[in-house]
Amino acid sequence: MFAPEFVFSIASAMVADRYLSSNLEIETIAHKVSIFLQLNYSDENAQSIRTTAEEFMHSMLEAGIDNADVILLNYQYEKFVYKGNGKLRNWSPLLGDPLQSIKKRLYTPKSINRDFKAFVYRTKQSGAYNCPDGWSLSNQVSCSILKDMGNLEVTAFDILALGNQTGM
Repeated sequence: MFAPEFVFSIASAMVADRYLSSNLEIETIAHKVSIFLQLNYSDENAQSIRTTAEEFMHSMLEAGIDNADVILLNYQYEKFVYKGNGKLRNWSPLLGDPLQSIKKRLYTPKSINRDFKAFVYRTKQSGAYNCPDGWSLSNQVSCSILKDMGNLEVTAFDILALGNQTGM
């Protein structure tokens, strides 16, 4: 079972942001996030998340973005608040759960990056940052899974767990 597209997008943006703002390796961060996601979405893997996060960083580099942290935070905000059609996401619907896993992955790192590139160029063109001051995943009460992911601590010691799993 896979994560919905918006959860995967938020996770990838979070990995890119943490990589850019820390001295940790991207593999370590992606591995820790994938382990977290596997609690609810058994088929998510670190390689897909890492690839997507790397493509996000390449897209920002191509676009000449010098405020990657702001762009990545605004992207997470947009994915958290809005559906793909621009309507507000309903966190407590009567039928269905927006966090429900999907049986077949309907997205790829390339398709997620296409969406991200469009967001980057749209934001760069308009100069509009919609994310309110102080917003972060870690302070959202409407979605405990994403809040917990935002609070996820990644440390240099997590590389030891990664090394043990890969047989280093």
